[in-house]
Amino acid sequence: MVESGHTAVLAAVDRYITLVLEDAPKNELKIPHYEDQVTWKTGEELKTDGEHWSFTAEAINTVTAYLKAQGISLTPIKMTIQTELIDASGFKYGLGSSAAATVAVVDALLEKFAPNTDLLTRFKLAALSHLVVQGNGSCGDIASCMYGGFIAYTTFDQEWIKRHLPYESLDWFIKNDWPALKIERLTMPDWPFLVGWTGKPVSTGRLVSEIQLFKQKSPAAYKQFLDDSSAAVQRLLEGLEKQDQTMAFEAIKENRRLLQNLGLQAGVQIETELLEKLAQIAVDCSGAGKSSGSGGGDCGIAFLPDSRAAEKVKSAWQETGIMPLPFRTGQVNIKK
Repeated sequence: MVESGHTAVLAAVDRYITLVLEDAPKNELKIPHYEDQVTWKTGEELKTDGEHWSFTAEAINTVTAYLKAQGISLTPIKMTIQTELIDASGFKYGLGSSAAATVAVVDALLEKFAPNTDLLTRFKLAALSHLVVQGNGSCGDIASCMYGGFIAYTTFDQEWIKRHLPYESLDWFIKNDWPALKIERLTMPDWPFLVGWTGKPVSTGRLVSEIQLFKQKSPAAYKQFLDDSSAAVQRLLEGLEKQDQTMAFEAIKENRRLLQNLGLQAGVQIETELLEKLAQIAVDCSGAGKSSGSGGGDCGIAFLPDSRAAEKVKSAWQETGIMPLPFRTGQVNIKK
């Protein structure tokens, strides 16, 4: 998780939600991974049964409200969504599938009805939509999906959003600056970047809630974690800018150590046994590794000094029961 006002380095990978939007006689939403499909009246809210529709439906409703407020006429559409973020057996890779679906819906509808909408407005619409459903989170995964590549992401003041969400209009959130929010694209050095999958799904919302509980019980310890983590991230950004491997890798290792200690203090498993092995294998091959996202399972990442070290890591991961995912840095791709 990324705390309000603090910065993280985030990476998008080249696994995508593919959304096809077509003119149609009536509104229709179809996700081939699921057997059912839903319809709704043009300009009205999409109300669905089933948790698997929740993020997509809220994204549709948020953009619909925004377009109506802008005085933009809507026409019926057919929306078909396919995902590369779930394997053949139905397991999620833990790559932020709900965020990717939210961003895909927001981008598709805006490209259709308001193509000149700027990137920050798109982010705000997707973030608000996601927060309504999930209830918490930094929306770093939303920013990563929206901007693509590597970014330095400083989270908005989440308490400010929560205070204003019940009574301010959508238009108000779009027009006003969000305190502390900053999103900056990064130019990355040409170092091998790997993603490994442990095969264990994790509930991000639950884990974030448990960390928030620790924050309330032990504010001084939590503040110390944030201060130390921020310092590590700044060293990472400096190392990336200078293309200094030693500085960057040591910063990643320090961030991992801080997360391990946070998990111990909070009594939550941020780094599982397999994630620990994933990171240690990277270190043994002269690189650096850590859990990705909120931790707790799913995926871990690693940076290596060269391609030879990267191949050694992938082989060792496989022997340990970790699946190296054939990912590269992902870019945003909207076809008009």
